[in-house]
Amino acid sequence: MSRPATLRITDRPASEPVTLEEAKAQVGLLDSQEDFDEMLERLISTARRVVEQRLGITLLPAGYRATWPKGSVVLELPAGPLLEGSAYPLTVTVGDEELTEADYEIEADAMPPTITLDATPGEKVTVEYWAGVETSDDVEPQLRSAILLWVDHAFENRGVVAEGGSVELPAGFEMLLAASSYSGAY
Repeated sequence: MSRPATLRITDRPASEPVTLEEAKAQVGLLDSQEDFDEMLERLISTARRVVEQRLGITLLPAGYRATWPKGSVVLELPAGPLLEGSAYPLTVTVGDEELTEADYEIEADAMPPTITLDATPGEKVTVEYWAGVETSDDVEPQLRSAILLWVDHAFENRGVVAEGGSVELPAGFEMLLAASSYSGAY
């Protein structure tokens, strides 16, 4: 198997796994308190990316473009799970030629998902695909909790040196991520 030489996010998620209202409740703000809304929305997005990077997964639908050098036959698609279907197109291109589904086999349930080409390519391979789960309701509850813990920690420690603050993430954050990893650790 071969990992991609490059990987880019081409389409970011349209929503987040937790809502602003959930984040406000986590940090102890009322819905009517709007002074920190923008900051909390940024913290939610940041927490999602931290969780995704730590676990090597994508939580909500995001588009990716990955490339492999010539000669790569079994292609690992990072940041699974792979989304399939008409709403989530997958294209495989060798050089300038787009392959048909008959030219490769997809193992969507593997972690990471893989594509095996029928022939050894003589040029660079590019795969554009979608990863994640369809809706925030499909995100595992422990990952939603981890995001809320991270948001709460970052909100409470938002100053350069927050009085009584902590630079360490809560132990529960790490435990929740380990519970969601494929190996029990990450």
